[in-house]
Amino acid sequence: MLKSLLKELVGASSGVLERCPSLLPFRNKCHVLVLFEGASDERPEMQEDLLENQQDALRSHDIALLRVAGGGVFSSTDSPVEIDADVIRHDLNGPSPEEFEAVLVDREGAVVLRSTKPVSLPYLLDLIGAGSGAGKNPSSSRF
Repeated sequence: MLKSLLKELVGASSGVLERCPSLLPFRNKCHVLVLFEGASDERPEMQEDLLENQQDALRSHDIALLRVAGGGVFSSTDSPVEIDADVIRHDLNGPSPEEFEAVLVDREGAVVLRSTKPVSLPYLLDLIGAGSGAGKNPSSSRF
């Protein structure tokens, strides 16, 4: 309700207030795949297997990989990132710390995909290549 009122008062275009402020450093530079890795779930390991040895391919397609795990945010090289885990979880309306979710954010900061299943690199590249209409159906195949 507050967001709707604010949109009406300031005349913000649709979607502007939903953009993830914590990912602002990536805006207009690359897509960001945010993996919320639940501690009590096997899906983080499945996701890791799908993206294993894919760092060069991710970079070549301008996809940054961020892992939210154990109260921290880490890059694909396991380096800590200066983003608070609770803030990015809030900004992206992420799952509880015990749950897994993969969220793909485009260059403009809009969420392109939300998946509770691990996603493969070819699937991500199809989404990025397909444009704005893709990735809205959470029941489609991820592998």
